[in-house]
Amino acid sequence: MIDFTERKSNDMPTLSSPYLETLQRRVPVVGDKAIVDLVNGIQVSKDIIRYRKNRGWFGQLFDKLDGTDNKRRLLLDGNLIAGQEAFYKWVLELSDSLRISQVALEVTQNSLLEARDAIRNQKQRLQKQEEALFELSNQFHQLAEQVNIRLNNLEARMRQLEVRVAAHEDLDQIVTAWAAGQTYTKLPWALQVALLAREVFSSSVVMYELQTGDTERYRHLLVNKIIATSKQLPGSFFGLGDLLDQSWVVMTKEDQELTAALLEIRSVPQQRLVNTPHLFVIGTTLELASLPTEARPSKPAQSALALCRAQIDTISRTTDAREFITTVVEQTANDCLAMINNSKII
Repeated sequence: MIDFTERKSNDMPTLSSPYLETLQRRVPVVGDKAIVDLVNGIQVSKDIIRYRKNRGWFGQLFDKLDGTDNKRRLLLDGNLIAGQEAFYKWVLELSDSLRISQVALEVTQNSLLEARDAIRNQKQRLQKQEEALFELSNQFHQLAEQVNIRLNNLEARMRQLEVRVAAHEDLDQIVTAWAAGQTYTKLPWALQVALLAREVFSSSVVMYELQTGDTERYRHLLVNKIIATSKQLPGSFFGLGDLLDQSWVVMTKEDQELTAALLEIRSVPQQRLVNTPHLFVIGTTLELASLPTEARPSKPAQSALALCRAQIDTISRTTDAREFITTVVEQTANDCLAMINNSKII
């Protein structure tokens, strides 16, 4: 039995790794057969060694008597078993590695396909989200522009409303005080009109015209208020020179000097005087009337009209109350706007 097993073990072919791998790829069941044979061989070798180890002293004596070396055989048989066990483990690892590799490859392939699909779906979702965000950004930008336009319009309307309210309050306060006899008392109505127009268009009214460009609303309103309030207006046409000469004659010297200083035209630039011929005539009349008696013309207003025609522009000698008031208001308002614009340029 022992000799047969040893002979069978010695006759076993040597299988190299490349040869076994090639053979197993060509005939897959060879791996299973090799494992079974190796397991049987290992079990037989273990039984032989266990038998030899368990023999008593007489058995070992008989072994020595027939010329065998028990220790050498035990060593060789142990090495054979160790080699067979290593070979068995290697075959198992090789078989398992091939099997696991196939399964892992299948799982990995499926995972990669799933990952690819997931990445593709994620990419599509991200692209849709980017498109949605881009569209939302455009809509938000458009909405912001619309809101900004509306806010600007509202702010402009608010500013215009504030200026309009301030202008209306100033106009109402100024005209009410004048109508109540609190301002410009004891002055001829022609000079009251000139001074009242100067006061109105030195207030928020001129800022309203400057910001809105509306040069009609408060001018017409002021003209109508003056005509409706004043009780000294002539009811027919009259000469402008006669009106102004009659006006300065009834004034005190103090009032003459005061109104001449308020309505003076000597410091006014030529380009402003060109647009205010009636104011030039009124201011020049008061200046000439303030001169000493020996130097004063007999009719200062007529002399002022002549100077206006010679130096400024032609001017009508006759007018009526509405035309005179309207002209003085228009020229005063334009002069105040010109002063503001000139101050901005400077």
